[in-house]
Amino acid sequence: MNRILKNTSSLFSAHLIGRLGSLVITVWLMPRYFTESELGGYFVAIALTNLIAILTELGIQNPLIREMTLHLQQTRHYLGNALIVRCILSIIAYSIMLISGIFFYTPIIVEMIIFLGLAEIANSIAQLYRCVFRAYEEMKYEALTVIAERGVFLFVSGGAILFGYGLVTVCQVMLAAGCINLILSVGFTRFRFTPLRFQPSRETVKVLMQQALPFAIGNLFNLLYFRVDAIMLSKLSSEGVDANTWYGLAYTIVNAFTILPGALMMGAMFPVLSRAWEREKGRFPGAYTFGMRWMVLCGLPFAIGLSILSSEITGVLFPTYTSAQVDKVATALQWLSWSGGLIFLTTAVLAVLRATDKRRAFSVLMGTTAFLNICLNLYLIPRFSHVGAAIAMVISEAYVLVVGIGYISRNIVKFRETFPILPTLLKAVFLSAVMGIGLVLLKGFLSVWVLIPLGVLFYGGGIAILGEFRSRFRFD
Repeated sequence: MNRILKNTSSLFSAHLIGRLGSLVITVWLMPRYFTESELGGYFVAIALTNLIAILTELGIQNPLIREMTLHLQQTRHYLGNALIVRCILSIIAYSIMLISGIFFYTPIIVEMIIFLGLAEIANSIAQLYRCVFRAYEEMKYEALTVIAERGVFLFVSGGAILFGYGLVTVCQVMLAAGCINLILSVGFTRFRFTPLRFQPSRETVKVLMQQALPFAIGNLFNLLYFRVDAIMLSKLSSEGVDANTWYGLAYTIVNAFTILPGALMMGAMFPVLSRAWEREKGRFPGAYTFGMRWMVLCGLPFAIGLSILSSEITGVLFPTYTSAQVDKVATALQWLSWSGGLIFLTTAVLAVLRATDKRRAFSVLMGTTAFLNICLNLYLIPRFSHVGAAIAMVISEAYVLVVGIGYISRNIVKFRETFPILPTLLKAVFLSAVMGIGLVLLKGFLSVWVLIPLGVLFYGGGIAILGEFRSRFRFD
């Protein structure tokens, strides 16, 4: 358990620093120096390159971690053969990015896609080396690469904006930061874990791809429903790319704080879950329950607190915006706060499906979710613009949670084996409700900068008094 907490804290701290840095650039600086149309075009370019970049992974990342965790002595061979596949896929993905940009978007957006696409490729290749850190459960090295990459982006792009450079320059800085991430990831792998020489093996590629392809389809659907809304907004909303700005700013705020589920479940817990499923199935329910308990404890107060304070937070972050503009962002943030809370729980669900190698279930769940999300966006965006996209995201996350937990309870961990989650859920509901009532009563009298620490202290103190910090489980 100490190793899990250490790795979780390392990843969480690094990604929190990175997300807060991105928040400073995207939420604090950019709205002050660029118009809504310019910023909307930037969000479209980000969404498009993120979406197409999923082709570079092809579902190989989680099977790679899984196989290296189980066969550490073969790390360099799995890594090298995975790298061959990723380089080929990167060329294909980048070509699609350029073609899509040229045919569907303005020249300035195409120029941003050129650099953002290359940054995605650099980070995608670096992610393979990060798989080594996760397989060896040494997340501090990933944390260092994250801090270095995000630090370069924060200080260099922030300086560029302040000195009057445009969004294309920001995209170029993002590419430079991605290259630094790649160089550091390769260096740590080479000098701390394994030689980079490997034996090309059709059999190794076959083993990885047999596991990866079903997950590739699921991963594509997963990112599709996370990113397709931004692309559909620019085409379906009557407000055009301006709607992308309002939605993108709200999404960036929520996204900055959803790193905890990724750090715990897909970072620190994933190797533990994979190893328990393969070698110690009797301990798997305890590992799953441990992760889900903390996702419940963190996700519920996040959703309630951010939803209640959305108007106050938006007003503080965007002082140059008119009241009408602030309301547009705040409304989207109010809805997206609930999708953010649900992401805590759905991340645990998806981590379990991946760790237990439930490829078909994962792909079916992600495919039906993507279909539901696209249908909802087609209906809601023309009627409610960016708010419709936020509502679609909430419904989609709720669907993943309900269907995913249903499948896990029937096929992986029986409901009776996860009973300790129920008392935790009741405690979280009670404390979150009391915290929410307090925020509603006080927000007219106190600054948001006072309310947020008060809410955190009350809720954190409450779960400590109710004994949640005393719960333990040994994984070693």
